[in-house]
Amino acid sequence: MSPAQVQLIHSWLSTEESAKVSRFTQASARDRGLMVRGYLRGILSLCSGFEGISCDRALVPGDWRFQYGDKGKPSLVPEQREKSGLEFNISHSGDWLLIAVIKDSMTAPGHIELGVDIERYRASTDIYPILNHYFTQDESDSLLALDEEGQRDRFFDLWALKESYIKAKGLGLALSLKTFSFGFTQVREGSLALYEDNTLIESLSLLSHLDLYIHDEGSSARQNEEGRTHLKIADDEWSVFLGRLDSEYRFAVTVGSRARYALDADKMELACLLARYQ
Repeated sequence: MSPAQVQLIHSWLSTEESAKVSRFTQASARDRGLMVRGYLRGILSLCSGFEGISCDRALVPGDWRFQYGDKGKPSLVPEQREKSGLEFNISHSGDWLLIAVIKDSMTAPGHIELGVDIERYRASTDIYPILNHYFTQDESDSLLALDEEGQRDRFFDLWALKESYIKAKGLGLALSLKTFSFGFTQVREGSLALYEDNTLIESLSLLSHLDLYIHDEGSSARQNEEGRTHLKIADDEWSVFLGRLDSEYRFAVTVGSRARYALDADKMELACLLARYQ
């Protein structure tokens, strides 16, 4: 970032946000924290309808105000959620920042649960001890039925999916990863067009219609042939997507709503975003 870009983003931040950024001891961490906040505020303004400096119908980046759930999930303050119709969630890994935004004027603000996660494939991770602690028996069995390369890919796919779901619920690891599971029996393979400056630059691999099960030992759960109990809710309450940015990074998007959603994707460099507001 140039000094002018740093100054611009700082001008958007609240006193509390500026204090959080300044607490990072490493310059790289401070820059990253500032960039994440700049991206989020700028993209929220674009999604709210901002068309230029002269446009006064939409919120500008410095207008946005945030609140945080008990486990730290960020969201817009209620009056801004109502005015803009926006829900968002963010995730970052390596040099990638993923921001998901839903704009839905037909659904009461706050009634959509949205979570995203981006994960980096790591060949060094010993995945097998983790299965017993965080994956359900169904997930472990389906993973172990794959070849070695497929097992590692499935592990990081499931990890991204699970992270996106607990982020959607806003509970973090207070929600046990073994109380829900994902399946691939009805999955649909497709692609997601990725645009930059309104130009198609790439088609990303995208899976949709993944199964989501909530495990419950109570009488409301149905029981499968192996005697395990679970309640399937994905068909009418959740939309689940799993995609690939490249061979190393994968992402998951989980949306809790009875409405059906499709994804649009745009890649934006920070300099191009900030230029809209200078």
